[in-house]
Parts: sequence; structure tokens; C-alpha cells
Amino acid sequence: RDMGEADVIKSVQLLPGVQSGGEGNSGFYVRGSGTDQNLILLDEATIYNPDHLFGFFSIFNADAMKSIEIIKSGMPAYYGGRAASILNVYQKEGNMKKYNVDGGIGLLFSHLTVQGPIKKNRASFLISARRTYADVIIQPFLKKDSPMKGTNFFFYDLNAKFNVVINSKHRLYFGAYYGDDNYGFKSITQQTKMNFQWGNAAAMARWNYIIANRLFLNTSATFSYYNFNTNMII
Repeated sequence: RDMGEADVIKSVQLLPGVQSGGEGNSGFYVRGSGTDQNLILLDEATIYNPDHLFGFFSIFNADAMKSIEIIKSGMPAYYGGRAASILNVYQKEGNMKKYNVDGGIGLLFSHLTVQGPIKKNRASFLISARRTYADVIIQPFLKKDSPMKGTNFFFYDLNAKFNVVINSKHRLYFGAYYGDDNYGFKSITQQTKMNFQWGNAAAMARWNYIIANRLFLNTSATFSYYNFNTNMII
């Protein structure tokens, strides 16, 4: 946990051979390798920047996560390109039998997760969201000449997963993630406004085909995107 909030990567940092990237930082080092040598996957889609709030939180909303797997040695060849570790994070697939609504209000952000059947025992969905709101709460209490007046600093996440059972041998999965950080401030003396915005987007589709009792086929298509923008208005 970080500041009372559950965090996937914080739990990974407690494993043997894994070291925290620093106090309050969600990055991690595996046996001395750099953080850029960790391949981080969400439902098989690559995540290029797993951090929110300059590293205080990871992008993984614990309410939407099903399981995590970290490979620190003996990595399969198809994970080529990274030397330290592979972190596989999988989203929940939605409840096939009944609807569930979970949420919470925290010191830094609130979160809400809805899941349930689209068609009972045949298709399900999960939608999860969270957002910080410190920027909204603090503004009314600041003086007009405060250097923090007009500052915005927030992040939000959206997770979605759909699960469709075609028949006993064929199953389809569709997953998506979108997250964004926004940090903006203005100079009182020069009336200059600066805004920094960065975020990840990922999507996945997977077809699972059970060929025989001891043989199956998984075919996946993934999309990954990372964006960083800086805007200045004088």
C-alpha cells in the first residue's frame, strides 16, 4: 500500500531480488538492472510508463486486477528485448452470474468498479474507474495571490474487460485501458501558463480455442500507446 491505497507494484517491490525505485516511487529494480529493463504487460499489451503522480502510484487499479505474475529469470524467448524481468498483469473478466458494484472514497482518489453478466453464463463485462480530486478540493481554500492558485494536478484511469463464451471450445476476451496525468500551473508575475499531460492507452483482443483436452491455442492482438505533451501559454 502507498498512502493507504492498494498498489500492485508496491507489492512486487517486497519480493526477493526486487528493490524499490526510491521512497514514494512505483518503479522497481530487479537484481541491479535499470527500470527500463522491465517489460510490463497489461493483458499482454505493453505499458511504457506504469507511473502516476510522478511515480507515487502505478497505473494498475487494484479493483480491476485479477492476478500478477513476475518472471525474474529463465524468461521465454518471445519476451526478447528486456534483460531484468517480465511483469504480467491481468484484468478481471467480469462476473458471469451476478452484478457487483464496488467503490471507495480515499484521501487522494475515489474509485468505482461495476461488473456483471451481459448474458448469464455466456458473456460478462467489467468497467472500473478512479480519479484524484486534490486539485478540486484545495482551490477554494487558497488566496487569490497564492502561487498554487489555478494549479491543477490530477490523474484518472479507465479499465474495461469483456468476456464472451461462444461454445465449449471457443472463447473471446476484449480488454482496454486508458489513463492520463495532468499537471498545470501559472506564473502570477508573468501570467504564463504551463501544462504537462501524459498517459497510456492499451487494448487487447484474445481468442482461446481448446483443441483437445491437453492442447489449446491462444491468438492475441494488442495495441499500446504512450503520449507526453507540454503546452505553454504566455
